Amino acid sequence: MEYKNNKTANRRRYKSRYHSPHNYKTKRGGSSNRAPILIGVATFLILASLVLVFAFGDNIYTFLDSTFHPSALPLPESETMGVVLATEENAPPAVVDVPDQTEAEPEPTQADGDQGDDFVRLLTAANLKAEDLKGTQAIFVESQGTAAKVYFFEKSADGQWTRQFDIVDGFVGTGGVSDNVGPADDTTPRGTYNIEYAMGTNMSPGTALEYYQIQYGMNWVTDPASVNYNRLVDGSSPVDYTSCQQLYEYTKSYPYAVVFDYNRDPVDTTKGCARFLHVATAPTYGGVGISENALGVILGWLNPSARPTITII
Repeated sequence: MEYKNNKTANRRRYKSRYHSPHNYKTKRGGSSNRAPILIGVATFLILASLVLVFAFGDNIYTFLDSTFHPSALPLPESETMGVVLATEENAPPAVVDVPDQTEAEPEPTQADGDQGDDFVRLLTAANLKAEDLKGTQAIFVESQGTAAKVYFFEKSADGQWTRQFDIVDGFVGTGGVSDNVGPADDTTPRGTYNIEYAMGTNMSPGTALEYYQIQYGMNWVTDPASVNYNRLVDGSSPVDYTSCQQLYEYTKSYPYAVVFDYNRDPVDTTKGCARFLHVATAPTYGGVGISENALGVILGWLNPSARPTITII
């Protein structure tokens, strides 16, 4: 009986110790006593991270970026171009910045060696002789349907013509090249023309040609009934035309454009207008199109003292 009573007493003590609501709550709730410790550890880690950031700065981000993105390369800095008000008779004044929209394309490079064979072949195709070219810079556009190969030659002091750049791929009008181009035709005029000046929605790339920066309100008149047909006008000119190219909106075609004297002086209203050497990535409405980077380089080469010409074949 004593043993049994002792066993019962022990069971009661065990139950009282481990199964009383008070002791169970204390044992299970013991984690709440660890909360201050966890908060302290988290605070320490946050403070340690801040110390590392302030101590090492961008080196941490560089390390992390190189660790998780090993192939990442730095982006090029953005550039801006400008737009100014200009007229056909006056040089442009101050510049207003607008985003540059130039595309990354390879620039033409200097040609190696004498390229006289190309020059003779192109002269023959154009039914020209070397003495027909009065200047010392000549551009040849050799059309193949709506595509074209564009060549650039310069005459040296000893009278030799040498190609100056690699051949540039280009485009002509959707109607190809023709001797007869009407006002509504999308064809490129065949022949040899003098280069007059340059214009564009971009700032001048550093050309020696007279350069007009295009701004809102500058138009190229395409209405044959206007006295300014096939001419550049601005807001100061009388509006006697019902159709025109609003040049400011042609940011993809006219970041740069070279004006040559097709149907310019005198103007024939039965012939086409707005034929330029400009930027294009597809067949044009009648101009000669090449890449923007290529045209920027060519503008840096062209010089009015060399009396440059463009011959379209």
